[in-house]
Amino acid sequence: MPLTGPIPEGRTFFCPHCGALYSVTQSRLPESDSNIAKCVVCLKIMDTWDSTDAPIFKLIHRPEDA
Repeated sequence: MPLTGPIPEGRTFFCPHCGALYSVTQSRLPESDSNIAKCVVCLKIMDTWDSTDAPIFKLIHRPEDA
């Protein structure tokens, strides 16, 4: 499915496992929240962090073979 509309603000990020395209913004989260981000397409871990300043991943485009 091709991308329609504007890309959300934030830097772009490709899942290193399946190539899904994400928009990434930063947010401050409580310490109790998860410190991993899993791809919603392939369900593999894309990123981890040890801070309350956490990246927020928003799927923009699924890879063609997903």
